[in-house]
Formats: sequence, structure tokens, C-alpha cells
Amino acid sequence: MYQFDPSSHRYRDLETGRYVRQVDVARFVDEEISRSEVRLKGHARLLAQGKIDIPEFQTRMALSLKESHLRVAAIGAGGTRQFTPSHYGKIGAQLKKQYKFLHGFGQDLAEGKLTPEQAIRRAGSYAKSAKTSFFESEFTSRGKYDFYAKRLLDAQSRHCESCITYQRLSWTPIKNVVAPGVDCECGGRCRCRLVYQKRTYAGMRL
Repeated sequence: MYQFDPSSHRYRDLETGRYVRQVDVARFVDEEISRSEVRLKGHARLLAQGKIDIPEFQTRMALSLKESHLRVAAIGAGGTRQFTPSHYGKIGAQLKKQYKFLHGFGQDLAEGKLTPEQAIRRAGSYAKSAKTSFFESEFTSRGKYDFYAKRLLDAQSRHCESCITYQRLSWTPIKNVVAPGVDCECGGRCRCRLVYQKRTYAGMRL
């Protein structure tokens, strides 16, 4: 069982008393996204088998996306108890984008532009969009406690022009850093990396 410490924005393992490593938190997010991908592909398979129609497919996709975004956003925020109207607003904004894409997906299906295999693959690709809600929620919560951040490019990946522009090599107040996946061509596939540092009002690191 884990307990969240808002001031340090870290989870503590109550059994060991140790902080949970950031790499493990990222793994929890990735595991949820993998489960979501399976669910989304499952909806597309039902559609391909003729067991549901396109409107029902879109409804199921939208619900699964909403649930996944909320789950990973809760991880980023420190649990649902940490949610504020700002958290919900940012999650809603991300979902609105996905629903728009989902509408276009439905149109392509209705016009017969996709094979069953293409539809299944495309449905699964929506899962990664939830990671943006994780970063948005993490930023919202950390911003209340004077955290600074660096946004770094993954040297092993190709990056869109927006991500190159959003890179921050020096410590920057979180409110001035764009969360990965937000307003960039990469979307949920963004591979930018974040590091954090908390400062006092005197500028000293905690």
C-alpha cells in the first residue's frame, strides 16, 4: 500500500517506509496504458465481428478513454483526493481532443476506409493519449508546491518541431513548462523527459 506526500510529490511504500522511485511510478502508468490498449482493441474486434455497430463502438471507446485518463491522472496528482477543478478541467480538455479524433475515426469506418486490422491498430493507438493527462495532473499538483522542472529531449528518439521548441535545459517554474504531449505533433507518443526540483522562496533546493 502506498501513501502520497503532497509536499514532496512522492509516494511512500507503507510497508518499507521508503519512497517509491519515479521509474516505478512511470511503470504503473505504462501498465495502465497497456491494459487500456487491450480494451480499446477489443472494442474494434467486436465491431469487426459485427457484434456492435459504429455508434456503440464510439461510445465504448469514449468511456474506456475517459476511465483510463482519470486513472493515470490520479497517479500524477497523487490520488483522486488531490483532484481540484483545475485537474478535471485539464483532463476534460484532453478528452475533448480524443473525442474529436474518435468522431473522425467513426467517419472513416462508415466510409469503409479501413480494413479490420487497420481499425484495430488505430483503436489501440488511442491508449497512449492518457499519458498526457498524467503529466498535466502532475504539473498541476507540483505547481502548488513551488516545483521547478527541466524538459529534456530523448537522445534516442525523433522529435517534432514543437518538442524542440518546448525543451528547457535550465530549471524553470512548472507554470512555464509545457507538459509532454500537450500542443505538439507527438501527442501521447511524446518521448520528452522531465526532471524536477523543489525550491524555497530563497531559491535553495530542498
